[in-house]
Amino acid sequence: MSKIIYPKLIKENDLIGITATSSGVSEEHDLLRLENAYKNLNKLSYRVIETNNVRTQEKLVSSSGFKRAEEFMSLWENKDISLIAQVRGGEFLMEMIPFIDENVIKNNSPKWISGYSDSSLLNYYLTTNYNIASLTTTNILNFGMNDIHLSVMNSIECIKSQKFVEKSYDLYQFSHSSKEENPYIGYNLTHKVEYKHLYNKNKDKISGRILGGCIDVITILLGTKYDKTTSFIEQFDEGILWCIENCELSVAELYRKLWQMKESGWFKNAKGFIIGRSRSIEDYGDFTYEDTLHKIFDDMDVPVIYDIDFGHLAPRMSIINGAFATFEYENHKGKLTQEMK
Repeated sequence: MSKIIYPKLIKENDLIGITATSSGVSEEHDLLRLENAYKNLNKLSYRVIETNNVRTQEKLVSSSGFKRAEEFMSLWENKDISLIAQVRGGEFLMEMIPFIDENVIKNNSPKWISGYSDSSLLNYYLTTNYNIASLTTTNILNFGMNDIHLSVMNSIECIKSQKFVEKSYDLYQFSHSSKEENPYIGYNLTHKVEYKHLYNKNKDKISGRILGGCIDVITILLGTKYDKTTSFIEQFDEGILWCIENCELSVAELYRKLWQMKESGWFKNAKGFIIGRSRSIEDYGDFTYEDTLHKIFDDMDVPVIYDIDFGHLAPRMSIINGAFATFEYENHKGKLTQEMK
């Protein structure tokens, strides 16, 4: 019997609650994109409501940590809502964590919560502290494209059935399109997708409970009372398939963070690692990105696949934290199967 609590599957005409757990939306081009996202979601047969802080922004956040937690919990308590979607990422989501009421989380029916980047911290916290499955995937603004990318559509499709399969994409975006010139513009897909195996195998396979997010922010929990990672991972005999990505850390900073995770026991039940693409891979003197990965993983004897479709260089796969997952790698491509069991 699964130790993971899965919210109910989403279906047409369900209500989606939008909130700003980190940054809000205040610039004109983003507001236009947000309105278009709502129109597109309506066309897809979903209803949408938003909290009061979605369209506010000051000092890099939508509102105080207390207010963001209050708005989030108001959606969690709303019995009509099936999915809480975070409007965008940002910098300081951690400020709201101390104000999340454990009784509110435990005494109401669980809901899907989606988002990535800074928003992935809330997803990770809910899964590791309460065993509630969460969804690390695109933020809601990406539904504001006129031509919605398949990966964005999959951020909802993946929670409509008990099993979901997503394959690697062909091209990825290295530099963003100008939303100021065209608020509804889609991804600027220019570079070939090429997954890499750290140990140069042509084929490999990893299975386990999938868990992860943006390494810049999930590691904020280390050493705090909100870090329940080791007790979470110890529940699963099948082990953990880690899915992580780096937004802004230099290769030296990334090495320090991975070392801290490893020495804190986060990786002791790891079956393998899939790591998202990153811009932050420039050599630090004679120390390379691959040096970081080898220094952390070589003594673990597990598969490590990197430059996958996850993280800040879209498109990104949708990761259901807590689901049983199998990742299959072959000749620089990949397939991720996630099951709610």
